[in-house]
Amino acid sequence: MRRVGAATLGLPLALLVAAPPATAGALTAAAGDVVVTNTETVQARLDADGRLQVARVYDQLAFSGQGTSTFSNPVSTQGLRNLDGFGGYTLRDGAMEATVEVDGRKRLRTVSDFTGELPVSVAVDYLLDGKKVSAGGVVGRSGTLEVRYTVTNLTTRQDQVTYDDGTGKKATATAETVIPFVGQLTTTLPPSFTAVTSQEANMAGDGRGGTKMSYTMTLFPPIGSPTAEFGYTAQITGGRIPTANVSVLPVSPLTSPSFKGGSASYQGGAESGIALTQGATEIDGNLLRLRDGAATLLGGLLQLQAGADQLAAGLNDTAVPGARRLADGAAALDDGAADLATGARSLDDGAGRLATGAATLDEGLTTAGSKVPELLGGLRTVDEGLATMDRGLEKMYSEIGGVPAQAQPIKDGITRLQGGVSALLDGLTTLQGLQSQLATVYGVLGSTTAVVTAATDARQMGALNQLFTGLAQQTTDPAQQGQFQALANLYDPVSYTPAPTTPVPLAPAFAGLAGVTGSVVTRLEAARCGLSSSVSEACPPDASGEAKAPGLREGLAQASGGVDQLTAGVVDKVRAGVGVAGQTKDDGTLRGGVASLTAGVGQLSAGGQTLVGGLGQLSAGAASLRDGSAQLAGGAGQLVDGSSRLTAGTGRLTAGADQLSDGLRTAADGSLTLADGLGTAADGAPALVDGASRLSEEGTSVLVETGAATAADYGVKYAVIKAGADRAANESMAYGGPEGAASVTAYSIDIAGAEGAGASSVGRGIAAAALFGLGGVLAGVARRRLV
Repeated sequence: MRRVGAATLGLPLALLVAAPPATAGALTAAAGDVVVTNTETVQARLDADGRLQVARVYDQLAFSGQGTSTFSNPVSTQGLRNLDGFGGYTLRDGAMEATVEVDGRKRLRTVSDFTGELPVSVAVDYLLDGKKVSAGGVVGRSGTLEVRYTVTNLTTRQDQVTYDDGTGKKATATAETVIPFVGQLTTTLPPSFTAVTSQEANMAGDGRGGTKMSYTMTLFPPIGSPTAEFGYTAQITGGRIPTANVSVLPVSPLTSPSFKGGSASYQGGAESGIALTQGATEIDGNLLRLRDGAATLLGGLLQLQAGADQLAAGLNDTAVPGARRLADGAAALDDGAADLATGARSLDDGAGRLATGAATLDEGLTTAGSKVPELLGGLRTVDEGLATMDRGLEKMYSEIGGVPAQAQPIKDGITRLQGGVSALLDGLTTLQGLQSQLATVYGVLGSTTAVVTAATDARQMGALNQLFTGLAQQTTDPAQQGQFQALANLYDPVSYTPAPTTPVPLAPAFAGLAGVTGSVVTRLEAARCGLSSSVSEACPPDASGEAKAPGLREGLAQASGGVDQLTAGVVDKVRAGVGVAGQTKDDGTLRGGVASLTAGVGQLSAGGQTLVGGLGQLSAGAASLRDGSAQLAGGAGQLVDGSSRLTAGTGRLTAGADQLSDGLRTAADGSLTLADGLGTAADGAPALVDGASRLSEEGTSVLVETGAATAADYGVKYAVIKAGADRAANESMAYGGPEGAASVTAYSIDIAGAEGAGASSVGRGIAAAALFGLGGVLAGVARRRLV
């Protein structure tokens, strides 16, 4: 009975957790080569309404090798009993101490009261025809019964986790961590339960009209949830509540083959977010430096524009009208030569004022002439700076196209994940086919009452000998192994002798295997749907009910498309802000603004050259004016005698005044051109500043924030996974194991049924034997993986 119970209870749990024990430590040896394995199996029994009735812990120490081993094993000392005999153990400080001699294999088994807190809770709710009732309220009733189970991981707590925030710095966050548990709830509904439905369970027939149901739980985030809720609905007559069992084991998500792929995905997402943030931050810093340089250029242009406006005002409002009045005066002086004698005094006064004005004009022209080369040099510097800026923008326009290449590692990672999903899907499909074939074979063999009789020929003997030899090598159950080997020896063609005519029964060797393999096929189909919803028409629908729920393969395809959309958007925005050659400020781009600035500087340079020519003419006119005024002043006393010379002097004065007027007019035109050019440049410069700022705010800054958010989100989730793995390694044992031993704790929670009478003693005996057999299965799994 123990062997049957162990196989029935232990096989689903072993299939559920195909990984090394979460709390396995280093193997050590005492005096000799002795390997120690410790398993703790906590069995709790709840009544049908989920209230705890009793809890015990079964502790087994398995020794293998040759030598002597001295150990100290922490145990519950309350109600401690030896399951291998009538002798007791030495107890000290809550631990069992002993020294054993090992020659091959040896084991010690105890049972005691479980004095701790269960790491999971199980709540059961019953609704009959929509009304909540107790388990006793279902007994003998008919109607629509809905049963809901809620399993909660009670090890939740708030811990500080550390992660990379995307900028190269470590950040700390408060996150919810748990000891990672995986588990399974199983129950079998009687034939009186019809029209059975469940959104969460794996269901199969039990071969006797009943319905076998199995729920798988992943009780830790972010891969799963600390709480799992599931159940079923059925039509009942003569109602009763069937028994159920919850089996729970700790698991390390970093090393378990079932979960380490998901953990690696969160780690890869965090690393990709960090790389994206660093690249975007560097681009944003360069844009801000470009914005600051454009703002400095704008300030210089505004100063140049103010100076050009003052120069134009001086030339147009003062110099040009003065020159015109000077020319008019010279003409009047020439016309009034006949009145020279009478106007000598007036002429002397006018000559003095003329000399003073000529000196002032000459000084002003000298000052203006010294400033013009400096102005032209500054314009050349501005022009060179704008050319450098344009080349930089052109380089930025080209290099921003490299962003998709930088994001390619993310896409490559997604592609590798997709390849892994396809390989896993192919493997599950092959395994599902093999399990279906095994279910068929086991079903046929399980229903066969006899193999052969004495009349079987030698060829049949050889086939049967090979079949039973292979089964004996593959099974891990000692009873089945012995039975298969006995059948193989019985039908050995070499040593075969006619057997009695009594048939050899096969059903005991294969009983139950067909149902188990059928359940595995159902669970493999659910796993295939989780990987891809396109593998089967039977995959469950999504929340809308209009399409099948997407699997991991469809999610990875959406993620790959999202990476392309993100990188393409960044490149398009940056290039739209930078612009191309041939654009102007009206296009609202950086290169357009630089082009408008360059055109304005060209106009400034042309105006400066014009100004140089006008100032040259002014200087010549001023020199002539100075000479004429000197002659006029010197000849005031000789007016009568020097009338002929006065005529000549006034002629030169008139010519100089005309030349001065023309030069000032040319200079005035040049100053207006200069002012207009500086105005154009000043109007274009703000577009450069605004374009750089907008590109930073709307492009690279958003990219930096997105990368940092991605790094933080995945970083915190991976940190939670690592914290859970640490807790599984250090906190998952119920009482702990001997130092250096491979140790693991399993929890089995039986939920009693309700039939209107107490549970039978036979049922309780089977449950206890099954629980003890679970410890043996776990010890065997740990030993095969770690020895």
